[in-house]
Amino acid sequence: MIITLAQVKSLLNISGTSKDTLISALIPEAEAKYLHIRNIPFLQIQGTITNGDKTVSNIKIYPQGQFLSIIESSRSTVNYLNRMEYLLGSTIDNYITDIDSNSNTLEIDTASATTATDVIFTVYPQGAKMTAAKMIKYLMNSNSMSGLQSESVGSYSWSASSEGNPFGVPNDIYKSIQRFIDV
Repeated sequence: MIITLAQVKSLLNISGTSKDTLISALIPEAEAKYLHIRNIPFLQIQGTITNGDKTVSNIKIYPQGQFLSIIESSRSTVNYLNRMEYLLGSTIDNYITDIDSNSNTLEIDTASATTATDVIFTVYPQGAKMTAAKMIKYLMNSNSMSGLQSESVGSYSWSASSEGNPFGVPNDIYKSIQRFIDV
């Protein structure tokens, strides 16, 4: 997933456990909405990591060909990956700190606690966690009439503010996702 329960709570400054069930239910919904707006899947790479090391080696785009047109339009895999922020896989959830196209490796901020060969990592764009947290906050509040602009009592009427995008999310969320569409 794009973000964990603990990360959402930290980014949104939520303490206690009263909203944990709701937040946990909204995490996959936020990722689905993110992907719907993005309209392309998140990049996945295959690589090898060693216990105690910060280097992911033998990087390959996974599955082969999925992102070749995107990467070719950005001139190189490194240029594309340089616009990304963090890797998430079964063994790590770490930020990318450096990419070396000559040795086909990338560096992460924290050493791996395990060794894994040919593991698949999802690569998320810069700011994706914060954008996902904002999306979750928006989804948590979307039933609270927070977008109320007008209301009439006779023959009840209610209208919400128009955000100017076709996805019904606040423009800052929409623009945060859209900025990575054109590589």
